Amino acid sequence: MRTPVVYMAGLLALVLAAGPARAQEGGLGLDLSGDSNTQTPKEQSQESSEGASQDAGGMGLDLSGGAPAGADLQPRFALVGLVTPEKAGAAVAKRWMGWLQAQAMRTGKVAQAADPAEARQTLAGDYDAALRCEEASCLSGPAETLDAELVTTARLALEDGGWTLHLWTYDRDRGVVETDVVQGRKPNDSNFIREAGAVLSKRVTELARQRAQLKVSCNVSQAVVRVGEKMLGVGNVEAKLPPGEVQLVVEADEYSTYTKKLTLAPGETQEVAVRLELNGPAPEGPPADAVAKVTKKSSRKPSSSSGGPSVFSRPALYTAVVGLAVLGAGVAMGLPLQNKAVDANGDGVLDLTRTDYLAARQQSMLSTALMAGGGALAGGSLLWLVIVPQRSAPVSSSVAPVTSGKGSSDTALHLVIGGSF
Repeated sequence: MRTPVVYMAGLLALVLAAGPARAQEGGLGLDLSGDSNTQTPKEQSQESSEGASQDAGGMGLDLSGGAPAGADLQPRFALVGLVTPEKAGAAVAKRWMGWLQAQAMRTGKVAQAADPAEARQTLAGDYDAALRCEEASCLSGPAETLDAELVTTARLALEDGGWTLHLWTYDRDRGVVETDVVQGRKPNDSNFIREAGAVLSKRVTELARQRAQLKVSCNVSQAVVRVGEKMLGVGNVEAKLPPGEVQLVVEADEYSTYTKKLTLAPGETQEVAVRLELNGPAPEGPPADAVAKVTKKSSRKPSSSSGGPSVFSRPALYTAVVGLAVLGAGVAMGLPLQNKAVDANGDGVLDLTRTDYLAARQQSMLSTALMAGGGALAGGSLLWLVIVPQRSAPVSSSVAPVTSGKGSSDTALHLVIGGSF
């Protein structure tokens, strides 16, 4: 009867002796690795929960209570990956990536563009080059592909100063790369990992700028909408842009170009309605001002019952008056010649000296010329008034394009002659 009791007591003793050994092998006992930062059970529990959340999605635990206001206008962030040349770093790479990603998102200043796995899949053949990139020239392409305003790459390596983490964060708005460096004793040091997360969180907070939403509507469906040199789309466009002053340009073939300077504020939604006008050639026909002149002149009332201008508006009347005046002057100049000729001795011969004769002859010739010229001018002008009918005054030369055909030049010549006399 005592034998079973002894066996039971021996088995119990073996179980109690083997329990601490198995617990230590499972990572639940004391850390005898020589690390001065001995973790308490509370810290171990916290790291275990963090590891579980990292394995679930690499996002960490979010206690913010929901998405902040204006989350749809937040800049997008992508952590591309972590380069770890040494095996010791590679062993904890997953823990590093989960923690860095979680700390960046916990700022509440950014939205996730892609986690490291999604970034690797999206970048495909360009992933390795992007992962090892440290300059804006090679990070701008991955940022466009991931559609992210902030892109971070990291490198954890053993250097002369010890274990060092380099963080390169590309700011797509400014086109620059900001560098951060964190050093620690060991790659699995909790304080080292927490410090790196705090540095990345601070950098993301400094660079993150809330977007502004721009909505452009246009009456031309094929119109190209761009801001500066960046094309936003065609027709009606909605885009999220960094805050600040921008130059909006809307253009389409055969239409006028629309330009406007806008000031976008963080979190603002600005709507712009654009109406483009056709920019083709003017329709054929006379100029509008010429048509207006013709209408204005034709609306005048005639000055006589015959439908034409009055006789006083005809130049031929005044040339006839001038001719009659010249004729009268010639007659008046010839009359004194008869009074100067005197027969003093009654012999039937006029008494004239040679000087008087020459003067009288010259005066007689001038009188004859004035009478002949004045008579011809007066007679021709009177004949023109009687024979040629009265016509309306010619319109301005701008009406000439209205008349077409072979007879247009004849009509214009007739109007000019008729208006000259």
